[in-house]
Amino acid sequence: MHLYVVTGTSKGLGRALADALAADDQNTVVEISRSVWSKNARNTALQADFAHLDQVRAAFAALAKQIEGEQFATATLINNAAIVGPVARFDQVDADELAQGMTINLIAPIVATQGFALATRNVAARRLVVNISSGAAKRVIRGSTAYCAAKAGLEMATRVAADEAAEFDSTLAIVSLAPGIIDTPMQATLRAVPAERFPDRARFENMKTSGALRDASSVAHDIIQLLQSNRLANGGNYDIRELLNA
Repeated sequence: MHLYVVTGTSKGLGRALADALAADDQNTVVEISRSVWSKNARNTALQADFAHLDQVRAAFAALAKQIEGEQFATATLINNAAIVGPVARFDQVDADELAQGMTINLIAPIVATQGFALATRNVAARRLVVNISSGAAKRVIRGSTAYCAAKAGLEMATRVAADEAAEFDSTLAIVSLAPGIIDTPMQATLRAVPAERFPDRARFENMKTSGALRDASSVAHDIIQLLQSNRLANGGNYDIRELLNA
């Protein structure tokens, strides 16, 4: 059996990953999201609003109790939960919304990685954390100070944690993976932001009308194929498009 923990499963890529992983009866899938429900009866659903770190810690404490005494061939955490806001020019962004965005997109995944590492230490011989990153970690998107900064920070946090894990636990690998541009509610949110707050809106509208956005289910399938291929080395900051074209 293989254990998969997926965060942010209420919609988008997280939902697609949870559905695809549940199709294999060799997988035990645990969903962690703000909305407690699961389309797949086989999956376990745990509640956590990633804006509140105490809820994140509580969810992984619940995971630890659930899998205590179990043994899995592999255990994988996919840190997918994220928000795109706040969207505004840097000198106009609300400070509280900025703090919330940084918490959800950067601090909570670090806390989740910590919780997963502790919860799975004795239940799987090989463990992997995949932090879902974005091209925004490396490219300027005007109006997206919080999102770009958080994703860039997440990639560096991945590298640091991976370097530390290599020193004290050879069973744990930590990577980041940018999944490319996907047709998700997050994209729809960006297209709905007034142009004066989001100067790059036209580019995102063009991606939708030109058909450049990939279906979330297709991307989920590609990610799962990569997870099963052992091509993700500890500390790597990957772009799925480069891996698929290699």
